Amino acid sequence: MRKYNFVNMPIKEQWGVFVPNNSPLSEKESISPEDLKGMSIVTATGDFNQSRIGKWLGDYREYVEIVATANLPYNEAVLAKENIGVMLSIDLNCTYENLHFIPLNPILEVSTVLGWKKEQIFSAITSAFMDFAVQYLKGISSNKI
Repeated sequence: MRKYNFVNMPIKEQWGVFVPNNSPLSEKESISPEDLKGMSIVTATGDFNQSRIGKWLGDYREYVEIVATANLPYNEAVLAKENIGVMLSIDLNCTYENLHFIPLNPILEVSTVLGWKKEQIFSAITSAFMDFAVQYLKGISSNKI
């Protein structure tokens, strides 16, 4: 993090699973660690996400298998549609044809940030946008959203 400047976003992102509409899980209102026992999981690339999910899974961690990782949610969704595994992701208000989002229970939320490399040289327009975005985001409080 020392290499980056950042500003916190005013809302938290909620984790859940995207499952095919015909999956037995699609009828559930929320997904518990036990629900994922024996399941294959497709998730975002990176140890941070996997360790956070590992903590959430608790004792069930050894009963799930991360079969694929990707760096674009669309690619993860394609794998989920092909029944490679359920897509474990944050809800980005995205919809994917024939996939249904179900939140995790207990709830798993993460804070997100707008970040950029320190000492980065931006064009005048990008600098103006970054200045505006930083001031705007710092001015928003969670209770105003």
